[in-house]
Amino acid sequence: MTRRAATPAVRRPDARERRYQRLLLRELLHAFYWLDDGLQAHMRNTAGFSLPRAQSMVMVCIGDGIHRQSDIATTLRVSKQAVQQAVKVLVAKGFVRIVADPDSRRQRRVVFTPRGEAMRDLAAEGLRRIEAELARRIGRARLAALHRALESDWGPSPQ
Repeated sequence: MTRRAATPAVRRPDARERRYQRLLLRELLHAFYWLDDGLQAHMRNTAGFSLPRAQSMVMVCIGDGIHRQSDIATTLRVSKQAVQQAVKVLVAKGFVRIVADPDSRRQRRVVFTPRGEAMRDLAAEGLRRIEAELARRIGRARLAALHRALESDWGPSPQ
């Protein structure tokens, strides 16, 4: 007889709890973690390692053309010190380097090294595979509708 791992008991949510389960923020957060967990697994399987989420998010910003640490902090809504720490580790790992900003002598920019570019390309390949799997699971039309909804201009945040 094979032994199965114990699974935690799942309790049915009551009416009050169900009210909070359908909130978009909650669903988007779960979707983000699903995608990020898949990306982390892809990186471990193909590169032999993955980056912690904070460092990964800094890499995403750099890939989006955000190169000043203060701008990365603003985009991620974290402290400048948190970004500085993540950048310091990414520099030590050889994924990014800090260069002079051609637009401002007082500023510095964070840019990919060739190793960082290769890491970004590998991550993009993984994300394409994850999206293909998601399309298989929920259907191409639903995935396309999700992209359209998220790419729409939502306007400024509600005040």
